[in-house]
Amino acid sequence: MKLYRVFYKIWNVYFPEVIRREVLSVGVDEEDAINKVKAVESVSARDFHAEPITEVFGHKIEVK
Repeated sequence: MKLYRVFYKIWNVYFPEVIRREVLSVGVDEEDAINKVKAVESVSARDFHAEPITEVFGHKIEVK
């Protein structure tokens, strides 16, 4: 298991544009982390991208 920062976009209901969002997710790989975010986010969310997080404030992290 690894910790990922997942980036995605959702529609702004007040203006005709998208809002960029990011959330932390744990998964076996990037696809797993993205699928966990998709399960709780609205159907209109799109353009998902994940990047692994290996250090926090200079300290190496492990998720078991």
